[in-house]
Amino acid sequence: MRSIAPSAAWILFAATLSAAPVIRDIAPHGAQRGKTLQLILKGAGLTPGAKLETTLPASVSRLSPSKDLMKPETELPFLLEVRKDAPVGLYPLRLVTEDGLSNVVLFSVGDLPEVQEKEIENPKQSNGELAAAEAVTTPVVINGTLTDADNDIYSFAVKAGQKVLFEVEAAVVASAVDPALELLDASGKVIARNDDAPGAGIDSRIEHVFAKAGTYAIRIHDSKYATQEQNFYRLKIGSYPYAEAMFPLGWRRGEAVDVELIGGNLAQPVIIKPDTSSDRSFVPVRLPGSLSVPQLLILSDKPEMLEREDDRMLTAGTILNGRIAKPGEVDRYRLAVKPGEQWIFEVKASSTGASRLDALLIVSDKNGKKLESRDDLGGADPAVPLEVPKGVDEVIVSVEDLLKRGGPEFGYRLEARKEAADFLVSLATPFVNVPAGGTAILSARIQRRGYDGPLRLWIQNLPEGFSQAGGTVAPAAASQRFDDPNPRFGVNTSVITITAAPGAKPVTAPLQIVGIADLPGGGRIIREAVAPGLVVTPRGLRARALSAPWLEMPVMLALSKPLPVRLTTPIPLVRIAQGVEFPLNYKVEGSGSAGRSGGRARENIATQVGNLRILQGPPGKTPNSGSLLLSTNFFTPATPWDFLPQITMDVDGRPTEIYGSMVTIDMAPGYQVWPRAKSWKVAPGASVNIAGELYREPTFEGGLVKLEVQDLPDGVECPSVDIAADQHDFKLACQAAASAAKGSYDIRLVSQAPETGRKAKDTYRGPEVTATLRIE
Repeated sequence: MRSIAPSAAWILFAATLSAAPVIRDIAPHGAQRGKTLQLILKGAGLTPGAKLETTLPASVSRLSPSKDLMKPETELPFLLEVRKDAPVGLYPLRLVTEDGLSNVVLFSVGDLPEVQEKEIENPKQSNGELAAAEAVTTPVVINGTLTDADNDIYSFAVKAGQKVLFEVEAAVVASAVDPALELLDASGKVIARNDDAPGAGIDSRIEHVFAKAGTYAIRIHDSKYATQEQNFYRLKIGSYPYAEAMFPLGWRRGEAVDVELIGGNLAQPVIIKPDTSSDRSFVPVRLPGSLSVPQLLILSDKPEMLEREDDRMLTAGTILNGRIAKPGEVDRYRLAVKPGEQWIFEVKASSTGASRLDALLIVSDKNGKKLESRDDLGGADPAVPLEVPKGVDEVIVSVEDLLKRGGPEFGYRLEARKEAADFLVSLATPFVNVPAGGTAILSARIQRRGYDGPLRLWIQNLPEGFSQAGGTVAPAAASQRFDDPNPRFGVNTSVITITAAPGAKPVTAPLQIVGIADLPGGGRIIREAVAPGLVVTPRGLRARALSAPWLEMPVMLALSKPLPVRLTTPIPLVRIAQGVEFPLNYKVEGSGSAGRSGGRARENIATQVGNLRILQGPPGKTPNSGSLLLSTNFFTPATPWDFLPQITMDVDGRPTEIYGSMVTIDMAPGYQVWPRAKSWKVAPGASVNIAGELYREPTFEGGLVKLEVQDLPDGVECPSVDIAADQHDFKLACQAAASAAKGSYDIRLVSQAPETGRKAKDTYRGPEVTATLRIE
């Protein structure tokens, strides 16, 4: 059976099916500043006493609900009075109730009159054909939705020579719609179109000068004609300035900087002096008079500099802000290094949302020989770890566009840091509602940047009354993905379970999550996890989840009401030998659990490991119990991994995911050979005994173990030995001939167990042990 790694999609799905409030939609999705309006939140679990949390510059008042709040789909109204001086931009909204936290949605504030698509209120009033186009008066913002293979067409009148901008807010406001725009004349002929606009991600924009006066139309549809749950859009029609990029992309906190806004319909760059005194990591850069969502400048606490043509040296720990100014350009920088040093070279460009650069990063020696290169790292931008080879005292770091493009909007941030290979942790869970006496999950994505060993996730500030489990990340090789040419740069996932004690006190608290790797030679890598702000997963093949880390909202934990059903397992840790089948028993406890549907647990491997199967085990002794059979083989990686017990039950008429606390499976070799020393000496013509102990796992089913020494130097013999099932000690008698050449030799202790107690003959080979034999 397949192993299921948690994804952002089902993390969000699980959250929406709990007792906590869920915002499925809001109406409208934005407002003109200075206006008073009714905001309606639509979803489930929306109670009259719910508190609306937001940074929106507005006064908020509760209104009496107009619909039955006990129904699965409910509405909760608020009165908003948006301040006249509210900055144009996006603001988060969330509900807080005694049942927990809701998901976050975004509300847009602009400066144009707003209308709602008529088809939303009256589905019969379709605007999918030109003849039925909905007439609008410009300037305007249209709040609309796209269903199925939907087209929305809006007609408008223009004067001869009038310049009009059409701009869609969809992905930028956390809609799953991938919008495309088409501008039509009166006959329906397409006179302009756009899918993905520069500086707008997958959102669209058209600016057009109309030569003739008359009535025209704009058509909007999903570029893939996909059906999405978050299917809203905001179409802005007006005349205002906009930029496509900015430079530099970031600067040091507290230091003044001139930021150029570039491209779009700007005749020349516009210089903005943003407020860099903020304690945030992202600050808006607003173009005067523009109604576009502001660009975001990255603030760091490191020294920053602009590229200079007369100085092409990199400085360790200083962020260099550069730009590929023309097509085909390659920016090269020199850096003095020493052999054996560990470095990381990193570029940030398209991931900032303010650059079109698809960066290629190459590190070469001063003679031009390539040492390392990357074009991305499982994400949008590249990072290159490097151990400086012998004989290299200077490297050349090159930045270019993968498609050989260039221009004012192709900026980047380049940094060289003297540190070993590492990893990044990004969270896929934006908030956690933990039922009293129950368990919730927190999922993360680990991007390896040269580090291929094991690590673990840990919540540093878990409130009293809560416990955590899981968070194991196996070594990169454990996934056994042989189609991956470089697992050192792969992506892993991991899950932490959070369990609330029955007597846990109500709490709402931010969580601090870190990834920790203990290095073999000592030392430790600790990386703080980046929270997503919100998560929206579009439907469709290769659709990427949308998040908003720029919100800088920590993952929030809240205690919610207890669920009527619990899933329990008797043990949190299982240690078994490779090749063993282990039944993991579980119980479904709670009121009426026997009569609820979906009462069988299913597999969910929270760590990526290969050669595993999870089967339904024998039925339990009671109706509310059962087992899952963990089936391993001799090639299952010998590493800890996490198993998440999970079951779907009907709770209050809705299918609900119930989680048990994480079970850690410690997969061990069937036996291990432990020599008493790592190095052995023998003189020519003499003998030596290589002795040690054989440790068998209690669950290992093999008996006799055959042990031999391989890679022996000429003139040395070590006859193999058999270690019986009731033996633990071993001794290999090695004899060196008088002609044996003096020196130090690497040898291997190789073993196998030919009898493993299975019906079909099978041989288990234990892990090899390396040692040194010195003839002196």
